[in-house]
Amino acid sequence: MSVIRDYDCLVKHSEQVLPGVIRIVFECMEMVSNALPGQFVQIEPSTGTFPVTRRPITINRLTDDGFELLFDVVGRGTELMGEMRTGETVRILGPLGRGWMVHPDSTWLLVGGGLGAAGFQFLIDTVGSAKVLIGASSSRRVIPLESLSCTVATEDGSTGETGLVTALISRDLLEEADSIAVCGPVAMMEAVWNTIPSMYRDKVQVSTESRMGCGWGVCDGCSIPVSSGGYKKCCKDGPVFPGSDIDWKRWKEAGL
Repeated sequence: MSVIRDYDCLVKHSEQVLPGVIRIVFECMEMVSNALPGQFVQIEPSTGTFPVTRRPITINRLTDDGFELLFDVVGRGTELMGEMRTGETVRILGPLGRGWMVHPDSTWLLVGGGLGAAGFQFLIDTVGSAKVLIGASSSRRVIPLESLSCTVATEDGSTGETGLVTALISRDLLEEADSIAVCGPVAMMEAVWNTIPSMYRDKVQVSTESRMGCGWGVCDGCSIPVSSGGYKKCCKDGPVFPGSDIDWKRWKEAGL
């Protein structure tokens, strides 16, 4: 059984798959031998004094002897991660959090926005079959996924349909799905939630993101507003929640 602790993980491969988007493959099967789709890891970008906190990244998929991550270079921490090279050993904590609730023989609809689709491959590999809807600003933000059924919408029309991912959501797709997975920017996920009629909302699970310090529920830095009026921790109670648990209005206004 996989234990949440620090592991020394070997970088097997690193490449840029899209402008500013890095794919790293790590060798460390011990860490992810019992990992679930939707869980994440905390990476130590540098052994020096900066950055102080680790960077949380969702596991994109498992490999024969480890796991793969996909991430955006958005600051100095992820920039340092993008500079990791084959043969380097990196300190990683995980697996962390609660992943997707997967039921046997269930039919899935996955709705992702941009880099929010990172992590979907693990879910696709686990459930065996899923229909995927991806929305992005342009073709330069559509991450590669291996799926038998994937429909893309881009705002600039550079690939797939022209428009937003919400336009791809049909009643037939919602009726066919036993579970609906949503991940992306908060505004995009809220728009998807508002697009789905109430009769289908009990199928929806959302993968959340928040600024995170510790990764295991100690610092309270990643709290998400919930519909009960309080907060839940993205790192420990999530990152995957039932869509109905989220207070979408407060979360969007908070800009978390």
